[in-house]
Amino acid sequence: MKMQIKRLAIGCVVAMVASSLLASPSAAKNPSVAPSVINGQSGHPWNGASVYLEIDTAGNGSVCTGGLWKPQVIVTAAHCVMETVSSPIVATSDVTVWPPGANIEAAGPADVQVTSIVADWNNNENGTVRDIAFLTLSAPIGSTPISRLASEREVADLIRSKATLTYIGYGSTVPRNDPIQSFTPIPLWLTQPLTDEFAYDNIESGSFTMLGDGITSTCAGDSGGPLLYEASGEVLLVGPLSGGTGLPCEAEDVTAYDNATTAAAFLNLANQALATVNLPPEALPTPRLALSKPDREYGTKVVKSNINEQGLMTASIRTRLKKGSPIWVEVLTCDDEDCDDWTTISEKKFRVKKKGRVSFTTSVAADQFVYVWDKKNRALVSWLTATD
Repeated sequence: MKMQIKRLAIGCVVAMVASSLLASPSAAKNPSVAPSVINGQSGHPWNGASVYLEIDTAGNGSVCTGGLWKPQVIVTAAHCVMETVSSPIVATSDVTVWPPGANIEAAGPADVQVTSIVADWNNNENGTVRDIAFLTLSAPIGSTPISRLASEREVADLIRSKATLTYIGYGSTVPRNDPIQSFTPIPLWLTQPLTDEFAYDNIESGSFTMLGDGITSTCAGDSGGPLLYEASGEVLLVGPLSGGTGLPCEAEDVTAYDNATTAAAFLNLANQALATVNLPPEALPTPRLALSKPDREYGTKVVKSNINEQGLMTASIRTRLKKGSPIWVEVLTCDDEDCDDWTTISEKKFRVKKKGRVSFTTSVAADQFVYVWDKKNRALVSWLTATD
């Protein structure tokens, strides 16, 4: 039977970015069927990534959405399982889980119990949103289309390219201020482009933002739902939704956007949850090292340059120097943004051979510079290392 929960509004505001958290009061027992998460769509092939959650505490309750990361592990928003950032996490027995992608009017809760909850919730003054929780289950509840978590580097690349993410959830299908609230009994989806307009959206922040269009949006009850991206045939879980603002969910006529948390930024929590159900740690792809286009001076030509997965750089250059002339290959890292100060990681001396040729190898890591100098302290060529 569906759990009877007293309806309680628990909306609040994310510090500094003024985005409403999207946990909702519990839906009525028979919510009206609507074809949208406020103008979204139904029937996405990734519906199995979305899980309906009810949280009941002392007779008061709320509805959230979760993402089925593993058949026995759900990722959701921390504010779904905590009333405030300083509140304790709710008891595992207070959370009821439905099967993935279920029509909650036709299906009852899954025959499982939540066995553990780990969470991190901290809305910082600079706008960074950390709002994530991992729930483990007593048994698997079905398969999921999610292949793995998107790595932090992948998320940073998605932000820079303003990629479009897919959201799937069980939230309200009408604006928050509508006197007759309507919640979807089936998972509904919409797409939103990432934005880099906010300074805190970067690889260090652990959060990201999607821009709304004022026509379609997530709303109450969508908190914790999965934001997904497909790459090379894999469905990546970028992170759980936290909150949003703007039309059509909110009445205020401001820029519409949603905030979310990068799941891979909390890999320790994720692996703690995996260990609870005897699953191996999440294995994220190792970023590959790459070299920038060489910056050449004094007639220097680059015959070839490459770098392997172990960080060994091999290069062959042609200079205008005489045979036997010394050159130095220096690997350095900048100590400040303008690189006015730097630290030398390594330095090797080589000799010019016939026709000005020099071949060398050196070990490098990401975000380092490789310079080739002559005895007059002139930079003949340089590269920057990065990950792709």
